[in-house]
Amino acid sequence: MTLQELKEITEIPEHGRKMPTARNLRNTGRLVAEKELKNDTWIAAYQNGYALYHAGGHSTVFPVHTCGDYLYASSGISSYLPEHFFAKEPWHIRLVLEGEDRMERNQRAKEQERTVSYSAISEEWEAMEDVCAKTVEDLLERENMEELLKCLTERQRMAARLCFFQQKTRREAAKELGITSPAVSAILSQAARRLRKQYPDRKQAVKAVAAV
Repeated sequence: MTLQELKEITEIPEHGRKMPTARNLRNTGRLVAEKELKNDTWIAAYQNGYALYHAGGHSTVFPVHTCGDYLYASSGISSYLPEHFFAKEPWHIRLVLEGEDRMERNQRAKEQERTVSYSAISEEWEAMEDVCAKTVEDLLERENMEELLKCLTERQRMAARLCFFQQKTRREAAKELGITSPAVSAILSQAARRLRKQYPDRKQAVKAVAAV
């Protein structure tokens, strides 16, 4: 089923309607489509027009019909993907990207409420999706990288580990994650933006991680 077909068979929630909780949607919603991905990650769509994305033990709910155009940023260059780009693609692709974005925003909001114990990572992360595993290993040891990657969502960490630690291609990573290669690139781009914002300076990162 494509995204366009999914939108044709689901309702459009009324404006101002209260968003259902993940538990309520899972227990009482009429399921019309569900896609199991990897490592306790899945996306589901319901007749009432809402989608439920679950990853890393966390869930987020959002309207299906608001998943239209998408702004994809890579290596400092933004690409605008119009709604029709996703219309004929498998229904879950655009919804996974939306779920990841919402997970990232939710995590960022939570982190603003507490003090971060370390404040930076190297400038090389500015183009994370283009950095090879060797460069990453030269920057910091693997255990330190795992510590720093905790600021990412579970989905972003999975993509980073596959592409940089395990040196898999975008296509190989996409197959393991159950998504497309462009979706993997988009997730890595989200991770790069988050790391750039969270850790803008290399020297501070090295000192902070060494002290952990």
